[in-house]
Amino acid sequence: MSGPTTAIFTTEPITALLSAAAIRAAQAIYEGYAEASDLKEDQTAQRKATQASLKIATATGHAALQQAAEIANAEFEKIAGLVSRYVTDDKVSTTRPQLPKDHNELQLAAYVRGMQVLIGELRSILLSESALRMDNLDPETVLHPDIPHTVIAVEESAVQRLLARIAHLGEPPQDIFDLAKTISDTPYPDSERALLLTTELRIRIQQFVEAKHKQSVQDATACILQQSLLDLGYQVEDISSTLFVEGGVVHFRRQGWDNYMVRMRVDPKAGTTNFNVIRSVETHANETSVLDHLAEDRWCAEFPALLKALDIRGVHLNVTRRLEAGELPVQLVQKNKLPEFSDADTTNHNKILKSREIK
Repeated sequence: MSGPTTAIFTTEPITALLSAAAIRAAQAIYEGYAEASDLKEDQTAQRKATQASLKIATATGHAALQQAAEIANAEFEKIAGLVSRYVTDDKVSTTRPQLPKDHNELQLAAYVRGMQVLIGELRSILLSESALRMDNLDPETVLHPDIPHTVIAVEESAVQRLLARIAHLGEPPQDIFDLAKTISDTPYPDSERALLLTTELRIRIQQFVEAKHKQSVQDATACILQQSLLDLGYQVEDISSTLFVEGGVVHFRRQGWDNYMVRMRVDPKAGTTNFNVIRSVETHANETSVLDHLAEDRWCAEFPALLKALDIRGVHLNVTRRLEAGELPVQLVQKNKLPEFSDADTTNHNKILKSREIK
């Protein structure tokens, strides 16, 4: 294979969700470093002038950050233990970022930030997985202060339990809200009607959870795709979280590829993804090049690495159609319709995002 290729994405839902959670935690850590670095540059002169007075504040801050890190790890252990009822322990434990060895304030602050993001992601996964299976969770887990709750005056405890299952997903759809209210307004003696309505509410909530879960998995798939390409050294235009919902086109390339890049087109209706090498040209140019064949062969040699990187994170690509290099001419696309990539040597800011993989 070296020419245009068609493949189908299939995803292991919980593995992909955990992989995306680990990626977002690592991104939060990196963002913490970046913000702290900018702040440090802005305040260098001030720090030099007040260095002595900052020593006490630094020591206090360090102790507070260590305590915050300990609290975050304890919370992680608690949530990870609950999530492990749906997946093996090792898949959950490998999402945790490495505790920085130096333990300086900058590293600890970034670590705590990443852990807090991860814990929020894991709690969302836990609550969604339990809702899908209609499992009962500890009220202290469900009624977390960060989770919004909709208050509906209902006397039926079954309805309250059903609504609690989707509280972490935010405001319920209007049809669910209205049905819950109808049940609460149903006269107590009319228990048969209330029972039928509660059954309907359970079905609607299940459908709502399944739709939200599917959306989360599609979002996670887009996140994994972008990070995997970056990890492999490609320059990638921003990938929308709705790529696998609404479809679209994504371009990526390596530095030194000159005017060649790979175009990935997602068709959600057909459930397919197409990869093909394209060449950017100036307006009205339509000449062929002897380098086209080489560009396709180069992508052919690199494609298996992408398949492996995605597979490790729970996203699988099943190739359904492949053409040989030169079987179809390389598509020529006007330069002004393509993203601009730089061939200048840049520092790889994504190394910190290469967290341990979810196997």
